Amino acid sequence: MPFLVALAIVAVSVIAITYKTYMGYGEYPWYMKLGVLVLLVFSMAAPFVSYILHHNFPNSFISGYTKWFYFLFGFVFILFLITLLRDVIWTIVDVIRRVPLSELKDSALLQKANIWTFIISLLICFYGYYEAEKQADVVTYAISSPKIKTASRVVMLSDLHLDIDAPVKYVKELVKRVNDLKPDAIVLVGDIIDNKPLRLEEQMKELQKLKAKEGVYVVLGNHEFYNSAFDWGLQFAQMKFNFLNNYGLKVKDSGLYIAGIPDINSAKDAKMPIKIDNALYFASKDSYVIMLSHAPLVAEGINKDNVDLILSAHTHGGQVFPFHYFSKQSNQGRLAGFYDIDGVKMYVSRGTRYWGVPMRIFAPSEITVFDFKPEKTDGQASK
Repeated sequence: MPFLVALAIVAVSVIAITYKTYMGYGEYPWYMKLGVLVLLVFSMAAPFVSYILHHNFPNSFISGYTKWFYFLFGFVFILFLITLLRDVIWTIVDVIRRVPLSELKDSALLQKANIWTFIISLLICFYGYYEAEKQADVVTYAISSPKIKTASRVVMLSDLHLDIDAPVKYVKELVKRVNDLKPDAIVLVGDIIDNKPLRLEEQMKELQKLKAKEGVYVVLGNHEFYNSAFDWGLQFAQMKFNFLNNYGLKVKDSGLYIAGIPDINSAKDAKMPIKIDNALYFASKDSYVIMLSHAPLVAEGINKDNVDLILSAHTHGGQVFPFHYFSKQSNQGRLAGFYDIDGVKMYVSRGTRYWGVPMRIFAPSEITVFDFKPEKTDGQASK
């Protein structure tokens, strides 16, 4: 309840300040003022409205509209933030310049500033929309270890958040791009979906076409739990994916061992145990162990002696600046990239698609490629 109250306070503040700034210093007809007020109120309520429509009218037509509701919400919030930043800088500059009070109340100047701020905010949002909707960039890392026996390529996808409004064409193109990378293994590190299996049959038919020499490995994210983790476990198994729920498998003779646990936070809420011993049961002492764990948290029982690399996601890299800071704080200081946690390496992906507001600003999506290579005992990579 306190969280909802805080959200309500933020929403009312955004509405009041934005309305006063853009409508309070000019002579506008009443119907324009009313229209802007209604638009602002609807924009702040858009996520709530979208949630209701999405769960009561589950079809692609309605979902197409809810996406634009989210876009409107994102635009108004970004407009508010940029306007606030503009006014703070403006005030500081005017105080330094000792501008007279009469000039500070120049409504004509404020209206011009409002127009430019509106245009800039809109352009930023359209840029963010383009970044969110386009195919993700391929990011490649080389990792070497004496434990790795043969060169192996692992491709990581996460946070696809496929819903009924996700174009089948998008999934088809994504699958082709991943398959063209010729991976030895593909790992799906949670939040692959955002709906029930029966509503995503077309998208799953395309996703099932992911091909890797040693198979596709998948773990549950929090959104799989929101949409029936049990059903999605069965669905992934039917798709011939290796469903790693407190389970692990050797990747043939490569030296790699891929283990997986369910999303730590959601599993706890669902009273599903995290069993590290089970996940590592088939790993040998000389295996290079990759642990798939959706949230960038270290589960009890994971240490540098039994896990070499944790692959996580969940943060979306903040998705929309300046929310990077809040995302980082809520994930124990981890946002994107590599981290060293008491000797255990962790990589946090920015995610392959997006969730909610269809924008990505200073948080590009990614398809992550790991090229694992053998390393001689003297520290030199084998040829």
